[in-house]
Amino acid sequence: MSAPFATTERLPESVPSELVWDHDFDTFTLEGDDPFISIARLHDGPPVIWGTEANFKRPGWILTRDDVIREAFIDYEHFSSERPGMIADMLGEPVLLNPIEIDPPRHHQYRKILNPFFTPAAIRGYDEPVRQICRELIAKFRDRGECEFVDEFAVPFPSYVFLDLMDLPRDLLDQFMGWQDELMRASDPMVRVAAARSIYGYLKQHMEAQQANPTTDLLKGIVSGQVEDRPMNFYEMMGMFYVLYVGGLDTVYSTIGWIMQHLATHPELQQRLRENPDLLPQAIEEFSRAYSVVITHRAVTKDFVFHGVPMKKGDEVNLPIMLANRDPEVYDDPHTVDIGRKPRHIAFGTGTHNCVGINLAKREMRIVVEEFLKAFDNIRIKPGETPRYHTGRTFGLDYLPLTWG
Repeated sequence: MSAPFATTERLPESVPSELVWDHDFDTFTLEGDDPFISIARLHDGPPVIWGTEANFKRPGWILTRDDVIREAFIDYEHFSSERPGMIADMLGEPVLLNPIEIDPPRHHQYRKILNPFFTPAAIRGYDEPVRQICRELIAKFRDRGECEFVDEFAVPFPSYVFLDLMDLPRDLLDQFMGWQDELMRASDPMVRVAAARSIYGYLKQHMEAQQANPTTDLLKGIVSGQVEDRPMNFYEMMGMFYVLYVGGLDTVYSTIGWIMQHLATHPELQQRLRENPDLLPQAIEEFSRAYSVVITHRAVTKDFVFHGVPMKKGDEVNLPIMLANRDPEVYDDPHTVDIGRKPRHIAFGTGTHNCVGINLAKREMRIVVEEFLKAFDNIRIKPGETPRYHTGRTFGLDYLPLTWG
């Protein structure tokens, strides 16, 4: 089912006045030193609010609590992932990010194509290549005594992993990241459109080359994939290439930046993890909860009442995952990182749309922490410097100067 965003009115008559939140979302989340604390101020209000400038200044609903966000993830009959205003509209072609912009039951058919390549067993085979990339990047600044973590590590690390996975050339990394930064964060819609089309053009060439001669098992699986007893068509394959490109770069780079900033300001946790590496898996779970970086979206499929709130077909619904994972009604002291807790977080989504790359992402984060703690003692923010960050659809650091020793 497809549910176009019908609501462009800043304040529709159907929205109860007490639920109106008349702020620019991105400006609000940039207030203060910590965007996770800034956005958490929404916990002081209702669980469902109407933002007059909720997403790139578009109006829409914002869900602010764990229970309602989980419900929207699972209830695809009312909250559809198949929404325009994203890649399809920017390209002017019927491309959906595959499978994340496709609802069940079709979602499951596409998911089956990717699942075998991202199981825990399959991901173990990536350990050494991922670790080698990590060590190569660390070696470039290891003896210098300092680094700017974002540009020198956080951006290239998951990008190299993904580019190797997709057999794309590393020497075009800067171009890829430039396109993605414009696609995800540019305020000018035409800049976003141009970036989307540039990415599409490159991936189209790559996909066509892989159809003729697939060079990895993953790519072979995609270009020979079957849905409903037929080969995937051009747009279905392009949607799969596109989602792996976008998902493979931005989210991990953003998350490992926040993790490293946390470790740099908590030396006791650094040492605890050095001395007890067996705690790393549970530490990654807690970091994932505390530093959930993504705000995802749904479109209302039909007029209905959600927790007493009248929603209209076509309304846009924003799901800030960090608000679910820092909900004080679910987690005691939610802004404190406590690796002893066992969080039932939704950093990678939940239900049908649980992230297909969850195992790879967690493995990448674990290897980064492990290798940095092995390589460096007393990691800390460089004296006199202040980290810088952005918000938008993904919360990430732009500048993180570190020193050690």
